Amino acid sequence: MSTLLQQLLMENPSETLWIADENSKSLLFSGFSYSGDLLTNRWDIARLAEGKVRHSFFNDFRLDETERHYRRIVYPVSKEKAVVHHVINECHRALGLGGELALLGGKQSGIKTYAAKTASCFGSSKQLEKHGSEYLSLNILHSPLSAENRLDEDNYPELRALEKIDGLCSKPGLFGWNKVDTGSALLAGTFDEHKPTDGASVVDLGCGYGYLSTELAKCGDFHFTATDNNAAALIACRENFKRRDLRGTVVPSDAGAELGDGIADLVICNPPFHQGFQMEGDLTSRFLSNAARLLRRSGRALFVVNEFIPLGKKSLHYFSSAKLLLRDKGFCVYRLDGPLDGTAK
Repeated sequence: MSTLLQQLLMENPSETLWIADENSKSLLFSGFSYSGDLLTNRWDIARLAEGKVRHSFFNDFRLDETERHYRRIVYPVSKEKAVVHHVINECHRALGLGGELALLGGKQSGIKTYAAKTASCFGSSKQLEKHGSEYLSLNILHSPLSAENRLDEDNYPELRALEKIDGLCSKPGLFGWNKVDTGSALLAGTFDEHKPTDGASVVDLGCGYGYLSTELAKCGDFHFTATDNNAAALIACRENFKRRDLRGTVVPSDAGAELGDGIADLVICNPPFHQGFQMEGDLTSRFLSNAARLLRRSGRALFVVNEFIPLGKKSLHYFSSAKLLLRDKGFCVYRLDGPLDGTAK
């Protein structure tokens, strides 16, 4: 996709907005730069784009925050239908009449269906071109958004309290938004036995909507720093901290890389090592390295991962010991102690 994506971005970059998710990251890694704007819901992409684009916007796909109209928006479609529908609806905010939305995607991305829906939403005819293994749909905006042509986005921007997740707030756009992840539930089950003392500082890496922090808060009085790479997760987690009266902050971060050394007594983490998730380099090592760096020397980390991840072995590059606390339902829960010299203060 990178060749086609790059071509579309470079045809009129000053009048182009690139909506980027994980499908676009490889192009930024290649050193590509263009003189247009980029909007993403991923903190790592927003940071990576700095200096390579004119403006980099990080938010939950709020196109109105760019505060301008574009002649073209280029969007490699996301995996979740509600996200794609929301972005297509939002494009009416950022495109003037006669502006163009370019949708890109592979055969299994739903691009053919999205092309038809966008044509109906924009009051235009369906356009779909095949470029190798990828498809391109070019859509001209002929009519303003109305209730009749608006796509169903499942009230995408709206936080909602869900009984399935103990009344916590969540929303579409973040992984597992409407359920308690099995691994997280197993990890939370170890908190009472392995909790730190009251007043301890806790870092929640990859916090999602904040389930792990809110569960640990039931066991004592702690100060939390919750981080996530996803804008929707940060919005939900902040609201849950407020509603549950948790002490601490919720900040964007790429696997905790932006946080200071030696700030935590405990790190809790259910990292995105799920089968089918796009792996970027050695993600396991990045989470482990940052966890060790964030901990004080007396600190510990509690991780849960799918059982196919050799976390126990990998963790010994960063911790003096790794104890398997639980193996159940395809997951392993580990306690990691003693961050090694050079990784913590």
